[in-house]
Amino acid sequence: MGLQSFKNSRFCVRNFWTTRAAPFQYALLVTSSLAPKLLHLWSHRYSLPPVLYLLYMPTFLGLDIINAVLFWILVHVGHARPSLLLKIVRGLICLIILGTSSMQIAFYLETGGEIKWGAAGNFAHDPAGIKVLLSGSLQACLASTAMVIVARIVCQPLYNISDTIVRKGVKAFTGRDLKSRVESKDNVGSSPVYFQLAASDEEDTTNDMFVIDDDIEAAPSFSNKRPEKWYTAWITRVVFLTPLVTILILWSVRPTTFPYAHMSGSLPYTLSEIWISSPNLCAVRHAGDYTPFPLPKLIVKEVWEQPKDKFPGWMPSANVSSLEVHQLPNWLPKDRIDGFERWYNESAAFEKHVHRRHGPHGPHGRMRNLFRYDPVQDPLRISNLDQEVLKPVSDALKDRKIAIKHVVLLTLESTRGDIFPLKKGSHVYNKIVESHGKDINSAKKAEMELSQLTANAELLTGQDGGFTREESKVNGSWRALDKDRGGLNVLGSWTGSTTSFKSVIGAHCGVGPLPVDFTVESKRKIYQPCIPQILGLLNYNKPKDSNKAAEVNSMPWRSIFAQSITDQFDHQDDLNMQMGWSDVIVKENIMDPHAKHPLTEKESNYFGYPETQIKPYLLDLFTDAKKNNQRLFLSHMTSSTHHPWNTPEGTPIVDFIKTDKWGSEHTFNRYLNTVKYADNWIGQVMDILQDLGVAEETLVVMVGDHGYAFPEDSPNHSTFENGHIANIRVPLVFHHPQLPRIQLPVNATSISIIPTILDLLVTTDSLSTTDKDIASNLIHQYEGQSLLRPYLTKKGDRQAWNIAVLNAGGAVLSVGSAAYPYRLIIPVCTSGSYRFTDTNLDHYEKDPLEDFSIDKLVKKIRKTGVYNSLGDAKMGEVEKWLRQAEKIGEYWVVEQRRRWRYRGGGTARDMDPGESSGMGQIKKGHWWET
Repeated sequence: MGLQSFKNSRFCVRNFWTTRAAPFQYALLVTSSLAPKLLHLWSHRYSLPPVLYLLYMPTFLGLDIINAVLFWILVHVGHARPSLLLKIVRGLICLIILGTSSMQIAFYLETGGEIKWGAAGNFAHDPAGIKVLLSGSLQACLASTAMVIVARIVCQPLYNISDTIVRKGVKAFTGRDLKSRVESKDNVGSSPVYFQLAASDEEDTTNDMFVIDDDIEAAPSFSNKRPEKWYTAWITRVVFLTPLVTILILWSVRPTTFPYAHMSGSLPYTLSEIWISSPNLCAVRHAGDYTPFPLPKLIVKEVWEQPKDKFPGWMPSANVSSLEVHQLPNWLPKDRIDGFERWYNESAAFEKHVHRRHGPHGPHGRMRNLFRYDPVQDPLRISNLDQEVLKPVSDALKDRKIAIKHVVLLTLESTRGDIFPLKKGSHVYNKIVESHGKDINSAKKAEMELSQLTANAELLTGQDGGFTREESKVNGSWRALDKDRGGLNVLGSWTGSTTSFKSVIGAHCGVGPLPVDFTVESKRKIYQPCIPQILGLLNYNKPKDSNKAAEVNSMPWRSIFAQSITDQFDHQDDLNMQMGWSDVIVKENIMDPHAKHPLTEKESNYFGYPETQIKPYLLDLFTDAKKNNQRLFLSHMTSSTHHPWNTPEGTPIVDFIKTDKWGSEHTFNRYLNTVKYADNWIGQVMDILQDLGVAEETLVVMVGDHGYAFPEDSPNHSTFENGHIANIRVPLVFHHPQLPRIQLPVNATSISIIPTILDLLVTTDSLSTTDKDIASNLIHQYEGQSLLRPYLTKKGDRQAWNIAVLNAGGAVLSVGSAAYPYRLIIPVCTSGSYRFTDTNLDHYEKDPLEDFSIDKLVKKIRKTGVYNSLGDAKMGEVEKWLRQAEKIGEYWVVEQRRRWRYRGGGTARDMDPGESSGMGQIKKGHWWET
């Protein structure tokens, strides 16, 4: 093709900006917006069952149909006398959509994921982001070239078809014609305007060309059409309306859960994420590259702690990642033990495998550098294992034998710290009393019922609720313990997550959650060994025949997880497998027709049965353990206190809160009834231990997975992205009848459970010599402190930070500290406000302060004058803490993603199909179960 041919071609730049290029511009717009959408739908081809995928396909393409109409209008606006500015705007829109489309396709080809437009600013200002963009520049060029070629090929047929559809639609609904006419070359450049592309400006145009004229009725027509029948217009209307109505109906009945809405997204609408989201902590660079510790002065060499005895030391470097290969410790066997992969350097081996098979970026954009947790390099870790055991405990050990044969861990669903137990004069109590107003009789009746609401919790925690009640104590029973015995009760315990399973992971594995939506952890390797895996290691040197075990310390452990509800929600079954349980007892087991114990009650909520349905199984477990010379670790998760707060059929409903004049029941009252049921159930579990004669040798740990905020607490009621303290405070109890009663006023979290259990087993001589050596070494590998020793809220200038992710997990963060009473709520992968509270001044967080940045929040705190009476130094302390908390929170998000080896989206809409599949849902047995 010569120079003249190129000039005369339809790709001539001059023609691209003119109205002559309308068919090509239209085809380019449609092709550019539709190509990434088809790729998007292809990547989600396994996100839904095939039938549902096809059924809702019209709704997924709804925006693309709107695009086709809007693009047609765009290329015809100002057709008569198009201004230079209009030409430029029209051309720029084409180029923008083409450019963003090619970038989106290139990003998928490079990483296997979908580009998040909200992170565009991070890419532009981050060297790592620039590298990612440049690495896909070739693919972007190829994609844009391909779309231009396709647009050129289909431009005239696509334009003609679209034009015909538009003309027929206009005619059917308005009665006006968009006619076609024949014009000669003499009329070129005058109104009306031609839209068929010519080979050159001089080429004679003798074909029919579609025109739009302001005076449609006056336009001459050269066609001899017969008059249309009266019903023709109605038939055309039906043809147009049928698909439209179908899409609207499908859209109205389509589930609102992920990924339906996500699959509907199309360019250019998805570009709005640039302005409406703030995903700074969700960018790709926060998943794979090492991020320096933001407060380097706190970890200088002068404050490092050298190794001593079993303590491995604490020597973090601000700019060094823990990727070095370590020697296998002498307390681990050479044979691989599940859960201890990081000690076997499997991260390094797997890294080589991933690089060899998938290239430097890993499969689907997974982390290029895999991370092994190292407590020596953890800048946030504070160890208190150099402290002496609490004096009451050491004194008790001199006085009596404290034996621990079995360990029971009770995870209490949606159980708030301020109702375990309920106390007179508390916020909850006062709200209940207020509901009765001047009705003295109903108030007295409610008072009597409240005295029994958490009676067992009072006994187990050693806290007096202030109620008067008649109690029948049985000598030698857990209900009749001396007031100075019963164990440790943590008064300031906070959850690590307001989603249940993320909280369960912290309690059972001693790790922080992955700050993304739902239990993505179930599909990843947990970076620390969980309790069942620790006990599996202790079993390694035990005799295979448990009957040969002469004493308790030489008996093998058996780890059981039990709940009366399904384990098919949010991949809990996969999570259980990751943790290494010997056996699980769940809804699917107990409802089996061949189950050992027939069901005696109906399902009480959408997850399963009342807890009492597993009681005979718990009896069997302890009976079998005694018969087989085994030690038992039993983890049991309750469920009745979960929404919708149903008690078993036939359970009397108590009006703790007075019903309103319409007779409707308050949701909080429903919750309180389930609390009473759960308290009674905990008493039954303790009675099982008592009746079987194992109460004196069983450590019972009780922890709430999270709380729940009701309208009585906060305008925003629920756990979803709600940082109210009612969602965060939970009970944490270590009960043993021979342990001294100790009330610990510290803000600890469930990551202290494993260190405390190991410390108790070692301190009470409840392990063999070999097992004691293993436990004494292993305890130093965990992030949490032992609650059997003085809890260090600070070490030097470092604080013991308590960080929690809020339901659903990826959008909002709660940052607190054991050293100060302040709390900060941080938006992570979403737009939102920062929220500050001081729990010393506002214990129930009735008056939080909020603003959209830390700077504005600090100004608002100063303006309120809440700290004026305490002097400038106090306000300076608050401001310093706030700024540190923000930095620590952001660093923690990055660090947790590295520890979990995750570089996907933070929220469900941003995850790739592989990560989001089945998250937040109950697994279905059939495709039609939506």
